Amino acid sequence: MTRWSSTISTNCLAGKGLLPSEHLLDAGYTSAELLLTAPVKRGVRITGPVRPNSTRQTIASEGFGKTSFAINWASRHATCPSGFTSRYWTEGLDHNDRPAIRIRFATETCAPCAVRDKCTRSTRYGRQLTIRPKEQDGLLEQVRAEQSTEDWKARYAARAGVEGTIHQAVAVTGSRRTRYIGLAKTHLAHVFTAAAINLIRLDAWWSGHPLARTRTSHLAALDLAA
Repeated sequence: MTRWSSTISTNCLAGKGLLPSEHLLDAGYTSAELLLTAPVKRGVRITGPVRPNSTRQTIASEGFGKTSFAINWASRHATCPSGFTSRYWTEGLDHNDRPAIRIRFATETCAPCAVRDKCTRSTRYGRQLTIRPKEQDGLLEQVRAEQSTEDWKARYAARAGVEGTIHQAVAVTGSRRTRYIGLAKTHLAHVFTAAAINLIRLDAWWSGHPLARTRTSHLAALDLAA
């Protein structure tokens, strides 16, 4: 749904000649496919956080995560930190129907390995890796490295006010649901809603009304209290 919504939004901007040179997206819309295709097809640079590596080893910061393996794209195999080579290389789709490559080491390779516990918990199979196609995989690793830098964070900070504006539109004007039937009436309602929000925000600016503070979840509040 998020990829579909992003495509519709981009098509609308393109039709009106309003495509930006850089589009700041949240993590729900950022994908390897979009990062690759948007600059080529639209001339738009996509900036947004990508999800970190979700392997157990990466999350726990111990053991051998995906980056510990050397991928040989030409020979279609991976080499583990102990120097062993994978046996299986299967190209297909992941559970989201996106291109993915599954790499698996043979059971007899991993079973006697002295550092097996740092690599896999499976007692029946060897270590398995799931990666994206070469261009996507390289780009994802590049963005993961960049998004931890101060320069990237400063550039992405320009998007910080957007979520507050969206929340204000939903909470104050109820813009999540249209009150009218038909695209023409709904579009006019959106124009009036945008104008109203602009006036509300201008009034707050002129009257010196302070910005709303970032909400703290109940769980975070308990953590602060502790």
